[in-house]
Amino acid sequence: MQSADLEKLIQAITNRVVAQLGAATKSEILFQGKIEAYPAAYVQRLSADYHFMFGTKQDSDAILLCLSQMTLPQLLAVVKLTPIDEETTQVVAFLLAGKPVWIFGTAPRLATYRQQTRYGVWRQLQAALQQLESMDIHFINDDQHFNSQLQALQRQQPAPAVKRHYVSRLALEHRWQAGQYDLAANEVLTDEAAEWAGKHQHK
Repeated sequence: MQSADLEKLIQAITNRVVAQLGAATKSEILFQGKIEAYPAAYVQRLSADYHFMFGTKQDSDAILLCLSQMTLPQLLAVVKLTPIDEETTQVVAFLLAGKPVWIFGTAPRLATYRQQTRYGVWRQLQAALQQLESMDIHFINDDQHFNSQLQALQRQQPAPAVKRHYVSRLALEHRWQAGQYDLAANEVLTDEAAEWAGKHQHK
């Protein structure tokens, strides 16, 4: 096998390994319920960068919890960090782990309670719903909310690994003959190239 062919083979194998490692470390998003309950356009955008999980696992490694809806009593329980069912238990677990929660819908309309509820109770409802965003619970009901929260989620994730390019001994020899001694930030010498460089760097 020619050195140039060997170099191409090494690079092809490296690219495949890096791609597999990248897929293995892809972050996961946990959805409660079935995927059909969520807006298809948003699901499609999320699927480009994240793996999906479904269910109500309590010990999840997911970076985000998505729900299709939550009732007002559930939201009030979450504000107090007091779970009342399986859903709120999972939401509280995510909040305690410092992870965001997205609810794909609109926040409850408190105007419907204003006429039938005492003013003091209504004010507490209002304060509780305002507290949700500071707890990292967000209602996703339009493109603006989705985009802003997606950007915030991406900022919290570690930067993707730089794709490495391996430099063979033959390529290194050609570079040195041309007076090029520096490697790019994403370049790494093969073992053979590193050994050759060690023998020739002081000549």
